[in-house]
Amino acid sequence: MKKNYIPVFIFGFFLIIFALLLADSFILKTDQSIIGELFTHKLAGIALLALAVFFLHYKWADIGFKKVQLLRGILKGITIGGSAFIVAYVLEIIMAAIQGKTPTLQFYITSYNITGNTQLNSGILFILVCIIGNIINVIMENGIFSGLFITTAEKRYSFAKANVFSSLLFGFWHTVMPIRNYIDGEQSLMGMIMTIILLFCTSFIFSVMLGMQYKQASSLWDGMTVHFINNASVNMFHVVFANAETGAGTESNPTMRIAIAQTIMFIIVLVRWFMWKKQKINILEGKNVK
Repeated sequence: MKKNYIPVFIFGFFLIIFALLLADSFILKTDQSIIGELFTHKLAGIALLALAVFFLHYKWADIGFKKVQLLRGILKGITIGGSAFIVAYVLEIIMAAIQGKTPTLQFYITSYNITGNTQLNSGILFILVCIIGNIINVIMENGIFSGLFITTAEKRYSFAKANVFSSLLFGFWHTVMPIRNYIDGEQSLMGMIMTIILLFCTSFIFSVMLGMQYKQASSLWDGMTVHFINNASVNMFHVVFANAETGAGTESNPTMRIAIAQTIMFIIVLVRWFMWKKQKINILEGKNVK
């Protein structure tokens, strides 16, 4: 592909998958079914990713799907994502206890919505659907935004510009749900605007972090694992406050917990990034780096 066509290709590819997302969100609405997940556009996105790999003469390893780094990458992702969310859950429970609430950590499957989770079930079928759905999601999103877009954009631009470009698209990708909620009457106009701004900014920063992980590791596995933990924790593990009068439980809003966890993950990845850059400089200068 000629370098002049690279931004056109990336933006055109994004428009196609974004159109599929719109169709899934406003017409099929599979997240409101028993499945509890918008999955049609993700499967189609993976198919389009495979076509792009073929027509651009890439190998899957070229966009981060390297078999030799699979286990190592997953273990790194578990370390980063797992530790961050453990801290976030503990802090949330401690803060709730200080406020006089009675928090408990419960396991059940929900379909996440920005206006509130919808509880599905805790049966094995729902657990498997949740896990498979989140795996499909990270393959599609990381494979396209980090793998395909950054790899292709770097043929013309620096990594920093490629990562920012891809992350801006990733931020815009996450603005659809508040628009649907507004149309469905679940959010006010101001609520929609504020949620769009919040989701765009947090998704942009999260994507920048995933791009840094991809560049540093030359594979997608640790970023995909972090992404999976980020999403699956919202669907599976919930902090519930007991109501002393009714005995019923009220689920906490996971927004603050996610913000804390993502901040911790970003700091960890940023520190590792600067250490990696320093090591590369030392190697280039011919120093003996252990």
